[in-house]
Amino acid sequence: MNGSFPSFSRPVSATPGRNDPCFCGSGLKYKKCCARLDEQSRSDAQRRRLLESVLRRFFDNHPRPGEQKELSAWKNRIAPRLQPAYGEEKTGSVAGDTFYFGQQVRIWNDFLTEQALDSRHAAVADALRGWLDPRFAVLRISSASAPLGAARPAQDVVQASELLNGEQLRLSTGADFRPRPGSVVLGYWIPGANPEDPLTALNSLVLIEEPEDEAVLRLERRFREAGEADAAAFYRRDPAAAYEIFAESAAGADRASGEELPQAVGEALERLEAYLIERDLKCDRLMDLAFRFLKRKREKPAPPEAAAAAVRFGQLQGWLPDDAAQDIPYPSSDVRQPPSAMTDELDSDRIEQLATEMLDYQRRTSVYREEEPPVGIRVGTDPLPGEMRQWKLYMHLKDLDIQGEAALRRQMDYFSGVPYTPASPEEEAQLRAYEAYLAIEDDVRAEKLAEARRLHPNGADTLLLAADGEADPDERYRLLEEAETAALRRFEADIEPVWLHLPNRPYLRALMLRAAHDWQTGRHAEAFERFYRLLRLNPADHQGARYPAISALIASGDHEAAGSLLAHYAEGAGDNAFYRWLEWASSYKRDRPSAETGDFYRKAVEANPYAEKYIRSRPEAEAYPRSAIITPRSPEEARLIWTLIRPTL
Repeated sequence: MNGSFPSFSRPVSATPGRNDPCFCGSGLKYKKCCARLDEQSRSDAQRRRLLESVLRRFFDNHPRPGEQKELSAWKNRIAPRLQPAYGEEKTGSVAGDTFYFGQQVRIWNDFLTEQALDSRHAAVADALRGWLDPRFAVLRISSASAPLGAARPAQDVVQASELLNGEQLRLSTGADFRPRPGSVVLGYWIPGANPEDPLTALNSLVLIEEPEDEAVLRLERRFREAGEADAAAFYRRDPAAAYEIFAESAAGADRASGEELPQAVGEALERLEAYLIERDLKCDRLMDLAFRFLKRKREKPAPPEAAAAAVRFGQLQGWLPDDAAQDIPYPSSDVRQPPSAMTDELDSDRIEQLATEMLDYQRRTSVYREEEPPVGIRVGTDPLPGEMRQWKLYMHLKDLDIQGEAALRRQMDYFSGVPYTPASPEEEAQLRAYEAYLAIEDDVRAEKLAEARRLHPNGADTLLLAADGEADPDERYRLLEEAETAALRRFEADIEPVWLHLPNRPYLRALMLRAAHDWQTGRHAEAFERFYRLLRLNPADHQGARYPAISALIASGDHEAAGSLLAHYAEGAGDNAFYRWLEWASSYKRDRPSAETGDFYRKAVEANPYAEKYIRSRPEAEAYPRSAIITPRSPEEARLIWTLIRPTL
């Protein structure tokens, strides 16, 4: 056996004396506060160490010489059914598990009974008896679950359901077992050290990331034909049967991980992406589903039909607008030419059939796939959305005498749920300014600004909002100057990091908005000075000043400084499209016909192909955004890229 037994140990931190102040910061003595909880924690840790020692003893002493012949015979019996799919090492682990915990479970049960009678294990005797006849299960991972009172963090527990009866179970995970929703796991499980703990894997597990539907159906069909009373009896009848049923899925997964993507699938995905790019659409969910669906399909459909079916599915699902589905372009190999519409004759019935199959596949798999929030960068001249909440909390705490981190955390937890009532017209104006920044509609923004100007017309954020809405360039510039001066009076450069001190934010905003104004009106040198001041004050660049700063340098012809700033921020940034397109813009302005410029262009198109149409048509650039979250390789990112590089061309 491989002996990869589960660990039940958990570190217990050092504790103070009983009459010392409790480390949690409550102000009470330790014995009156957390002592009881820590005592229970130490007791639980001791139980886990005892259980772990029992498991270690079993794996260290088995197989015994008298069991070796029978174990070898069992392995030789099941290996031909499993080894082609799982390999020699995993098959050996499965053979050991099914032998000791299934075929000859009496060996395991006798060992546990003996250990439970040992006086040294009196504290865990009940837990050891709960490990008799360990449970085999074929489980579909659904999602991460809440801890439900268990002593383990939520990220170390997943929810799963038994395929044969739908029973819901909670499983303990660890560094070697981090299953994704939708995957299937086969193996033996035992209860945790405490009744509320999740189940723990007894030894080895077989994890299949994307099991074939046919394997699940075969398992259910064989269970019905066996006529057993329950799933446990079915698994006991032939401990290796489930492993054999899922062998083809396991072998397919191994093949897929070691093989290149089939050409038909790759071409279909290229056509689908070309369709989305040509229409300025982005749908990662559609690309992901089409990839998984086509990869699993044994008979690959022709790329034109597969791409058309994916678009039709996207329309039926409501992910794409309902326009002509058959107009799927060829992906263009020449980045200078737009993709052209295909002229292949497509079978509309076949497209509808494939789209229906995709719908069915999506319904069956989406319940197990956790929707990931969009990942992007936030840019703009307005405050971050959470700043108003942070400001209210800061106003509650700024005059309190708080000693220690634990006390600060308690105060923050308390005041986070307490509304803040402004104590002066100036504070009221600041609150209205935050509400104006957060307003979705322009008329609401104007209404909140009017209230702020009435309460405190010379506030920095009030002046910034007024400047942002001013149509006259001269008046806008005057308001920006006043805002910068007003904000500078309250700026505290000695507090580091500068960004984390809330009263410093208006000055950083004033620099950003005034620099953006200079940059968009062609005063590139002046703009860069303020952008660069922002980057020196706030090197982490929470405002995204680096992008227009590089643009300003390229527009003013200082390509050496632009390259230096690009290198500083782009290191390790991979295929960040902003850097790739700015890199191309600098090379294009220096040496348009060079091979290096062409190479930069190809890399930029790969990073964001949506931006290419702007290079061809050269429309007017949009204004720098007030607030936006930009996701990679998206139409929104392309529009901001064009805003950044248009002044450089």
